[in-house]
Amino acid sequence: MKFILLVLFLQFSFGVANGQNNHIIETADINHFWIAFDELKNAKNKSDSLTIIQTKYLDKSSKFFKEFIRVRNLKADEYLTIISKYPKFWESIRVKTQKIKDRKNEIVAIFDNYEKEIPNFKRPNVCFAIGCLRTGGTVSENLILIGTEIAASTPDTDKTELTPWLKSIIGTTGDIGAMVSHETIHTQQKGGYLRDLVEFSISKGVADFLSEQISGFNINKSAYVYGVKNDCDLRKEFLADYAKNKNDISKWLYSGTKSVNRPADLGYYIGYQIAKEYYNKSTDKKKAITKLLNRKNYKKIHNYPKVLE
Repeated sequence: MKFILLVLFLQFSFGVANGQNNHIIETADINHFWIAFDELKNAKNKSDSLTIIQTKYLDKSSKFFKEFIRVRNLKADEYLTIISKYPKFWESIRVKTQKIKDRKNEIVAIFDNYEKEIPNFKRPNVCFAIGCLRTGGTVSENLILIGTEIAASTPDTDKTELTPWLKSIIGTTGDIGAMVSHETIHTQQKGGYLRDLVEFSISKGVADFLSEQISGFNINKSAYVYGVKNDCDLRKEFLADYAKNKNDISKWLYSGTKSVNRPADLGYYIGYQIAKEYYNKSTDKKKAITKLLNRKNYKKIHNYPKVLE
């Protein structure tokens, strides 16, 4: 009997260490933000407001949010600026962010799908916090950091006070599922550093493509409508820019407000098309996924087949 109990204990312990429970989905920082937000109404001056944000929110950060703060250099004065500037936005997004704690099963379901399709899939940890309206999602090794004020936005979020660029992204990324799905792929990518426009674009496009292929989510659907309509011209323009200066990514990625008369960050679309066409031409789909997740393959994937020409 003791032997049977020992076996069962070891099986359970192994399952916890290697299965669905081997990750954390942190949401406590959202509650800390709204506590600080409510206390701001009692602030006597700017100094008092900054102290509230610092002590009630940033200083109470979870260990994962501490990494978010470091990666994105989040500061109390920036929070105070955007809270004061966009009151209607914050009011409209509040309930959506507070409900994230009850939606963890959706994240687990996404991981379940990936575990079936991606060889050696490792479930990442996820931190949902409130950022400064400049990060929907990013990763730090096996940790996903979600700017919930962006990721949880929906088309009915009040955008009337926002800048044109913020209006173009708020409520268009597909809710938290799409953001987590996209960033999950980034946590699975291996193989060293990205060096130029092609590699950066394929890296982003692979995350979009595999997220859509496996989970049905794509954070850039609205921008891709433009991409499909202008596909031929964009391919030629991308190749010309790459030939001119292969290390300049500013026109195609992280372009934000600098993009005029078209969506920003169309390098995602180019990379998506490269990944899609490579995958579709591959006979072994599992092997294709493995290759798409290895950054060392991106130059080969770009050159053969020559999918942009």
